[in-house]
Amino acid sequence: MHRTDPNKLLEDIRTLLESERKHKSDIEAAQEGAMEGAKARERLRFERHLAYLATLGSNAPFIGLFGTVLGIIKAFHDLAGSQAGGPSAVMSGISEALVATAIGLMVAIPAVVAFNYFNRRVRNKMTDVDWAAQVALARLRAEEKR
Repeated sequence: MHRTDPNKLLEDIRTLLESERKHKSDIEAAQEGAMEGAKARERLRFERHLAYLATLGSNAPFIGLFGTVLGIIKAFHDLAGSQAGGPSAVMSGISEALVATAIGLMVAIPAVVAFNYFNRRVRNKMTDVDWAAQVALARLRAEEKR
């Protein structure tokens, strides 16, 4: 997991502040805006790969369901083509359907668990970012008073 460096945040705030000062006359509003921008940049850095886990966790069950549907279609096709029409004619298709469902769940459940774990870590890290941003902003304001 990434670490938040108050000095790096201060550097980001200064950079953003320079661009904000060109557009705003209120220095405190510019400082607050620069701080929020630096915090948003940190959040994006932390959340960069979470979208992959979210996509995997939300779509894997549908892929499993698609495999289930194909397996059931195969089972009915095998039943229609079978002269005997017994249970053995459909077992292969039903087996494929259940395997597809299981694989979809085996992929989705760990992906959702990992997403929730890392999402919580991002929230915890953002608490550190908020603290570091406040420290950086206090340093910046102290420097300006000198």
